[in-house]
Amino acid sequence: MAPSDRHILQVQGLTVDYPAESGWIKILKDIHVTLKRGEILGLVGESGCGKSLFARCLLRLESPAVIRKGSIFLDGQEITTKTQKEMLAVRGRKIALALQNPENAMDPVFSMGYQFIEVLRCRTGSTRGERKTFGERIASLLEAVGISSASRRCRQYPHEWSRGMLQRGQLAMTFSMHPEVMILDEITSALDPTVCLQVLDAVHRLKEKQNIAIIMISHDLDLAAHTCDRMAVMKEGRIVETGTVESVFQRPTHPYTRRLVSDAG
Repeated sequence: MAPSDRHILQVQGLTVDYPAESGWIKILKDIHVTLKRGEILGLVGESGCGKSLFARCLLRLESPAVIRKGSIFLDGQEITTKTQKEMLAVRGRKIALALQNPENAMDPVFSMGYQFIEVLRCRTGSTRGERKTFGERIASLLEAVGISSASRRCRQYPHEWSRGMLQRGQLAMTFSMHPEVMILDEITSALDPTVCLQVLDAVHRLKEKQNIAIIMISHDLDLAAHTCDRMAVMKEGRIVETGTVESVFQRPTHPYTRRLVSDAG
């Protein structure tokens, strides 16, 4: 099937195998997903159902798993046929991923300011000698995610930032690349409720400003319901139900979805 101009992302029949001692195991099975610009799609399901592997496949980071069948169209371009070298121009700029553990996205030996500069330099192609011109942009990015005193914070190292600050900092770095699709993989699962709300507020403000399409991966159905426009429910590597938040919550059709809704209530 040809890609549609209405969607920034189309996943058609994605089937993925994962190696095990007994042979190949089918982890993702005939996945179909679409995403429009400016839309937030919640991908929900229990741990181990394949959500994070699906996210990695969208960035072609599926190894050691193997994509057996299906297509992934990103802004009309098929990316399952791209080489890893070709994907270097896609990751970050076209599609980006924010991780559950922001510490994994930071290098402990470099200051936060240095790491922001490197991200901006990769985005703009600027040389190392032009780093000083990034100061205002970094301050604006940090302000957008609710972090003040930019000059002081940028002199600090990752271990000097709280987990909530690191998560917001990771979002600011990722959004600074201006991707067209952003994947948020359980970014609030280890945060307390107050910080969780701050992070989600930052996501919405940056999404509105840049008109980015977002896939929010979560095991928390209630959180997804309050954040997303549509929802896709995954069970054992399959999408068993999709629809608006209202339809999934009020008129679930699959037994698994009904159980999730009941547990969330």
